Amino acid sequence: MSQARRKSTKRTPAKKPGKTKKPAAQTAPAARSIYILSDSTGNLARHMLTAILTQFPESAFTLRLWTFLRTPEQIQQAMTEAAGERAIIFHAMVSADDKRLIADLSEQLGIPQCDLTGGFVEFLAGESGVKPTASLGRLHDTSHEYHHRIRSLEYTLDHDDGLGLETIHKADIILTGVSRTSKTPTSIYLAQQGYRVANVALAMGIDPPSQLLAMKEKVVGLVIDPMQLSEIRTNRQTGWRMGNTSYNDPHAVTREVAWSRKLFISQGWPILDVTDQAIEETAARIVNLLRLEKPFNPPIQQGT
Repeated sequence: MSQARRKSTKRTPAKKPGKTKKPAAQTAPAARSIYILSDSTGNLARHMLTAILTQFPESAFTLRLWTFLRTPEQIQQAMTEAAGERAIIFHAMVSADDKRLIADLSEQLGIPQCDLTGGFVEFLAGESGVKPTASLGRLHDTSHEYHHRIRSLEYTLDHDDGLGLETIHKADIILTGVSRTSKTPTSIYLAQQGYRVANVALAMGIDPPSQLLAMKEKVVGLVIDPMQLSEIRTNRQTGWRMGNTSYNDPHAVTREVAWSRKLFISQGWPILDVTDQAIEETAARIVNLLRLEKPFNPPIQQGT
C-alpha cells in the first residue's frame, strides 16, 4: 500500500461535544411606580388613572394612592418618598397653592408630575367666564344629593333579588334575568349614582312574578353568553363544594338563556347582553336604553 493511500485512511479523532451555552434569560423590566396624590378621597384621580392605564401592559406600573393630603408637610413627605422610588406623580389637588407646591417639589427632586384636574378647570373657566370656587368639601358634602343617594341605596337593597315586589313600581330601573347575570352588583352601582333599582331573578319553569310582568316600562332584561354563564356557575358551585347539576350544565343553561330572551321579547322589554362587560359599562348602557336623566342637577342629556 502506498504512502498516499495510508495517509488517506487515517482517521481524525472526533471532538468531544461541548456544552452549548444557553442564552441568558431575559428578565421583565421592573414596574414603574406611580404616586397618586389627593387632598380628598382620591376616587377621581384613581378612576382617571385606571382608565388611562388600560392602554398599557398590566404589569408596567404599580399604583400608590395618597389621600387627604391637607398640609405642606404631608405633601412633602409623599413627594420625598416618590423621589426615592423615581416615581411618576399624578395629582388632583383643589388648592392652587398645593398645585404650585407639588410643581416646585417636583422640580427640586427631579421627578415628573402631572396635574389631572387643573387644565380642565382652567379651560372651563376660560371658556365660560365663570370663576371656580376651589371648594374642597363640595364634592363630598352631605347635601340633598348625598341623602338622595343614600335613600336610593336603601331602596335598592330592600328590592334585591325579588324582594319588595309590592313597591317595585317605585323603582327608576328594574333589572331581570336568570341567575348570575350581574343583576345585584349592577343595581348597587346604579344606586350609588342615585337611581332606585329593583332586580328580579328568573328561573325557567317558574312563572315570573305578576308584579314584574305588569311593568311595561323601566325594565331591562339581562342576558349573557351561555358558555360563559355555565363557567361562572361552575366556579360558584366549586366554591360551594357542589357537584355538577343542571344549574351549570351547558345545554340546560343554553335553554334557560333562550327562554329568558323569549320572555323579554314577548314583554317588549329591551335586552342587554352583559357578556364580557364591566359593571360600569352595563350601568351606562342601561341608563342609555331607558333614556334616563341623571337624578341630580345639572341634568345630563343622553345622546342619540
